[in-house]
Amino acid sequence: MKKFLLSSIFLFSLAYGVIACTEGLPTDNWEEPVVPVDPAVTTLRGSFESKFVRYSKGQQHEAQMEEAKIVTLWKDTLWQNDRTHKQIVLWSGDKKYDDLTYEVSDLVSDANSISASNIRLRFPSYIKGDDQALDCGNYESRTTTLIADALSEVPVTTLTTQDPVKIWVTINTPADAVPGIYTGTIQVKSANEVKQKFNLELLVVDHQLPAVADWSFHLDLWQFPFQLTTLCRDNGENVVPFSDEYFAMMKPFYQLLADAGQKVITTYIKDGAFNSGQTMVKWSKNSSDEWIFDYTDFDKYVGKMMEWGINKQISCFSLAGWKTSVGYKDASGTDRTLELTIGTEEYNTVWSAFLTSFKTHLQEKGWFDKTVLYMDEIKEDGMKSIIALIKENDANWKIGLSGGNVDSGIENSLYDYSTILGYERQSDNAVSTFYTSCSQQYPNNYVTAQTNPAEMSWMAWYALAKGFDGYLRWAYDYWTQSDPTSAQDGSNASGDFNMIYRSENTAAAVPISSIRLELLREGIQDFEKARILNNGQLDAAIRNFTSASGREAAKWVGIAEGTLKELSAND
Repeated sequence: MKKFLLSSIFLFSLAYGVIACTEGLPTDNWEEPVVPVDPAVTTLRGSFESKFVRYSKGQQHEAQMEEAKIVTLWKDTLWQNDRTHKQIVLWSGDKKYDDLTYEVSDLVSDANSISASNIRLRFPSYIKGDDQALDCGNYESRTTTLIADALSEVPVTTLTTQDPVKIWVTINTPADAVPGIYTGTIQVKSANEVKQKFNLELLVVDHQLPAVADWSFHLDLWQFPFQLTTLCRDNGENVVPFSDEYFAMMKPFYQLLADAGQKVITTYIKDGAFNSGQTMVKWSKNSSDEWIFDYTDFDKYVGKMMEWGINKQISCFSLAGWKTSVGYKDASGTDRTLELTIGTEEYNTVWSAFLTSFKTHLQEKGWFDKTVLYMDEIKEDGMKSIIALIKENDANWKIGLSGGNVDSGIENSLYDYSTILGYERQSDNAVSTFYTSCSQQYPNNYVTAQTNPAEMSWMAWYALAKGFDGYLRWAYDYWTQSDPTSAQDGSNASGDFNMIYRSENTAAAVPISSIRLELLREGIQDFEKARILNNGQLDAAIRNFTSASGREAAKWVGIAEGTLKELSAND
């Protein structure tokens, strides 16, 4: 089949490659909405739009001012078992529509077809974001901008003259799709009449993307699984952590994360690792003043996460977290707090007792080799002391750190080392990733009018350029605010605390994906494709991904994706 299609694929590759290269070029001159040049246009109009343009409320498509910019044909190059995205924007000159419907056809290539069920339409809805991307702590006062980032499953049926309708089109190519050129349509109707038709021409090449579970990219988005229990209520009561109801609520949130390629389970081994009252291991002392550790909740949580598809690594927070104190119950059942200082004899005695018990438990569960004792931005002296303590307990413990500016001895002691963007490490670790924090304006996962969502795809290409295994970000779901339509949290940039959204504040809450998460996943797909092709012609495009190039993420990702698609078609 590959030989039979080679000549036709070659002929199409040039055209598809050029289109793919221009897909990501910047279109981010985001100005206040203006009145269309031609107000006489009264019919519903629409155009395909780059996936790298994230609309603010009222922002118009460039074709509303210049009709030559309208594009109604989407050409793309897909692998088998691939997922790709495109946007459609609809507008009206002076007429309101209240009854829009959408019809998607099968994709057809000669005698072969891809069912319309593989084409998913979602509708970017507005989230409270920021006008500017600023550094940590600079949002004591902020200018709110409504930004279309949450990918709602609810079809938008109303189109006004003030605000275009955005449609996020996702195509999942089946693993068994026969290579060839597939055509199909997406139709927008009103009163059962076709008002706008969009055409698709998709080249499926003879390459297959592995199943998500087999991706090599090490994605580590930290989970905060207690947060929903503080926000979501059932009949007026908070959902109890680790109950059956809790796991039923959490399952779709973490299945979405698993589908993005997540490798790591974030666990809490003591109270105060991040927040007070949040631990998966219950600490207590008996009447003989001996430590007792209850792993029931830890076991339930890890077991469920593995069942849901996240099973490569268990990161345990933390011997040194936001607090070094330990919360526990004394022999009478009274809550107590033990203040500890890293490096002291008391600290070492307490944690040695825990590590000995924890190691035995993990070995019984068959999880010891997957477990990493993880620290977050710990100072060098403290890190040296903790490493010595852990290795004295058992040299086979794996240690992780997100941070930098530590000596080579510490770096070389680490199994999993994630360094902040731009830091040049001295070590070669078993797991090497990088992270972005609130100290970077660009690139980042922010929801601001200045931030391009292509920055999330950029992360995987940068990892490829630097020879890293993957990417780490501190918060997948660290929600602290009650408003589910807001990405604002604390005094940091919008989006810093979360990668996705929730539908409501009840036990019936479901996850709502974001443009940011979808493009991060697409970048990871590119990482896997580039690794599989292993074609030197990609090197020039990959070299563009320096730590400074994130400011032009759409440009560089567009060029790299275009090169990758052209090589995929010709290989």
